Amino acid sequence: MTVVTQTRDADTIAANDPLLSYSVSSTPSPLKASPENPQAPEEIGEVIISVARQSGTPADVEWIRVQVPAGTMAPDLATDLNKISPRISLTGWTVRLDAAAKEFVCAPTGSHAPIGPDTGFTIQLSDIPVSRKVGTAPITVTERSREGNAAFQDRTTVFNLGKFPADFYLRNFLCEPSIIANGGDVKLTWERSANATYELLYPGVDRDVTNRTSLDIEGIKSDTTFYLRATTGDPTNPVVRILTTQVTVLRPDVEVGSLTVHGDTVLNGLLAANGSVDLSQGKEVKLFSDLHVEGTGNLRPGSPWNYEFPCDGIFTVSHTLTSHRLLRPTGSGGWSLVVNANDNLPYPVRKGWRLEITASSSGHASMLFYPFGARS
Repeated sequence: MTVVTQTRDADTIAANDPLLSYSVSSTPSPLKASPENPQAPEEIGEVIISVARQSGTPADVEWIRVQVPAGTMAPDLATDLNKISPRISLTGWTVRLDAAAKEFVCAPTGSHAPIGPDTGFTIQLSDIPVSRKVGTAPITVTERSREGNAAFQDRTTVFNLGKFPADFYLRNFLCEPSIIANGGDVKLTWERSANATYELLYPGVDRDVTNRTSLDIEGIKSDTTFYLRATTGDPTNPVVRILTTQVTVLRPDVEVGSLTVHGDTVLNGLLAANGSVDLSQGKEVKLFSDLHVEGTGNLRPGSPWNYEFPCDGIFTVSHTLTSHRLLRPTGSGGWSLVVNANDNLPYPVRKGWRLEITASSSGHASMLFYPFGARS
């Protein structure tokens, strides 16, 4: 089953983002475009939209509209919306086709209805006569909703569903063995059709494997997710299918005695001197299993030593003849002051915030940072 999931960063949710969460699946997986011959029978597909409220506070919903493009072009999903059988699993709700808007409208019997965290439901579009052109079709889901006593407003999200050639397939993407010792080897295998281009992606690698159905990977030293990406159809509106597989490494590099740092945990620039840390008097930087960063240094008076936090976390600073300021970026490109202190209390920080440590005379400072996530 193909699943297309709505994803949102909780820190960047806009005021008009959906209050409900959606995921879209299709049967078959993936959808097959109907034959280009108009005399041939159409391929039949089904789309199921799973809906939930993830917040503990119910949301009031007036309606949910699902716009399905129809026609003969690559971005069209169906040839005829009137042939689709719609259904919603919520009791007291109905679904109808608004042919002019090319939308299926789901609405409660009253003016609106609450959707709480226990009210998961599905919107099902069955018997879809799939369009005859290979390509990617945008499915637009719009809810009219509110929280509390706020005004109702339209909130939209879009999912892209691919229609693949009838003879396309990509399946059985396997990694063997799936658990290895540090530095071990794996063999990746997959089954695929010949009417697409294929790429294998994993950290630091983007490799063309169009003419292969297997690949040996040597010397893996950390947990790795492999992505196999297939692309086919018209380059102006291609369809893409991605499969994943994983390998788990016992005692990965970050836990062994000889530490080799890759990717997100590279130390270059993380606590590097910028001219205001006196390296001639000693400075030590350590990374402990990506769990915390520790830096100590002797500072000259003058310009502050700066450190931009690579992710959310908590830090503390201990001082001798120094003080620190914590700054956060503003939307205009400047910085605003969060705290100006000379104590060693722990402070929560967000990714992109900046620490400045200043010495009033020759002083010494130590910083300890506990990140909540990997550097990005």
